Amino acid sequence: MKIHASCSCTKVQFESEIEPVIQLCCHCLDCQDALQADYAEIAFFKISSAKWSGATESKNYVADSGSRTRREQCAECSTVMFDRSEGFPKLIGVMMAQIKPPFSSEPACHVYIKDKQAKVLIPDGIKTYEKGIS
Repeated sequence: MKIHASCSCTKVQFESEIEPVIQLCCHCLDCQDALQADYAEIAFFKISSAKWSGATESKNYVADSGSRTRREQCAECSTVMFDRSEGFPKLIGVMMAQIKPPFSSEPACHVYIKDKQAKVLIPDGIKTYEKGIS
């Protein structure tokens, strides 16, 4: 199944012929800042099996691990599209809200729950990590 994502104005596009390596919810303060949301739902794809196009602007962060992370948004409409981390150089994270149907959001885990907003409830049975995946 081809997976397709785009920003709100459709000027930034993403495609992958292969399913994501992992889907997760990240509660880190950087994701909260980048998305202005309680957490980010991200699907990580192998860069080697993906292609993307369109002008983006980046905001850089330094993770707890010391690894630099870059959030990329559309230069036109400012929709946050991608998460690029030095810690995972062969993967590109795509914000699940931007992935088009029939893709199904099925997060395998929640990470950085140490920064989780109190109002956010994590479903029973979902794996959680205080920080990143270890």
